[in-house]
Amino acid sequence: MTVSLRPTVLVSALAALTLSGCASFRAAAPGDPLEPVNRGIHSFNSTFDHYLFRPIAKGYDAVMPTPVKQGVSNVFQNMADVQSFVNSALQGKAAKAGDDLGRVIINTTLGLGGLFDHASAMGIERGNEDFGQTLGHWGIGPGPYLVLPFLGPSSLRDFGGRLLDSQIDPLGYVSPVKASNALQGLRVVDTRVSLFPFDQLLAQAALDRYTFTRSAYLQRRESLVLDGKRPKE
Repeated sequence: MTVSLRPTVLVSALAALTLSGCASFRAAAPGDPLEPVNRGIHSFNSTFDHYLFRPIAKGYDAVMPTPVKQGVSNVFQNMADVQSFVNSALQGKAAKAGDDLGRVIINTTLGLGGLFDHASAMGIERGNEDFGQTLGHWGIGPGPYLVLPFLGPSSLRDFGGRLLDSQIDPLGYVSPVKASNALQGLRVVDTRVSLFPFDQLLAQAALDRYTFTRSAYLQRRESLVLDGKRPKE
């Protein structure tokens, strides 16, 4: 992953890798017309993660005291609650929006900017709504499956959702830019640390990690859009 996740950089990288993947003759699966290209990007991401990103995350996890790591995670979750609040409201989920807003107010004030998660201790559940889910809630299908350089699994709808989410990301309003980029990088490392428990599962469960990851991502996103309900026939 990069420290700065600007859309122009991602689009340029995706376009370059798309051109390089056109020589592949692997048949694409239904819902994944860009599979040859996606597999190339998946391979690139895996190599980057193995040799650089995962070692950085492991070093961070080993060096930082647990209370510090928990505080960092809480701060970033508090920022995510802001985005969840906006998207819950856009989906007309008043109760969820109220919980998200309550979490932000409580953790920003009593929790000292989000360092402490008092809202969870009070029984207020974390939200997880994003613009990709909002678009899906209002009937926009996922579109083709995509693997984004550095960012990993996505879909055409969720990629658009990422761009919209970036407009209400509190980190985007931090200045100077160097401080914002540093915090972006720290958030990315924090996210990678949170994925450690899944590394062994992925290694044991999948002969074809690409297919396994694609299936898991699409099923999870459908479940999130439908709030865990069964899809209509």
